[in-house]
Amino acid sequence: MENSSGMGNQKEKSNYNIRKIALTGILSAFIVIVLFLESIAPTGRLGFYVLAGFILSVIILEAGAKWAWASYVITCAAGFLVIPEKLNILPYVSFFGIYTILKYHIESLRKTWLEILLKFAAFNLFLWPAWSITKTFLPHSLTSGTMIIVAGIVSQVLFVLYDMLFTGWIRFYFEKIASIIRKS
Repeated sequence: MENSSGMGNQKEKSNYNIRKIALTGILSAFIVIVLFLESIAPTGRLGFYVLAGFILSVIILEAGAKWAWASYVITCAAGFLVIPEKLNILPYVSFFGIYTILKYHIESLRKTWLEILLKFAAFNLFLWPAWSITKTFLPHSLTSGTMIIVAGIVSQVLFVLYDMLFTGWIRFYFEKIASIIRKS
């Protein structure tokens, strides 16, 4: 009697792992498609990076962080292979993809003040090299004096709005979409 019960549990676990693999593979393919579309879209490009991060969050929520990290690595590699302009994948690689997973880990701490501190630390860690690269292409008048302070404040506000939007997406996902995904 125990053997048949043990076999049933083993089969359920195997089916669950197959489901994780399939879901991760399908959603990873969608992420690469979204990143490719970003590279050919004439406008609204930032939205494609946000969408890619949202899709990656579904992998975290349905399959776990380990599968999300695997998807992140796979989508970055696939993106570099299929996207014609390699610079177009950098925002996903350097912020939108990795922040999605970091957000999950940070919010798992369940300490609001620490979460806020770590999120801003992560954002500013990503922002610093991006700013260093970007300022080489901008006129000096936009990268010195009070413009640096203004750019810093605006980027922090935009980050807070992005994080709030992301949290809203996760709430919406659980309320409207998760039950549909889990039934299949």
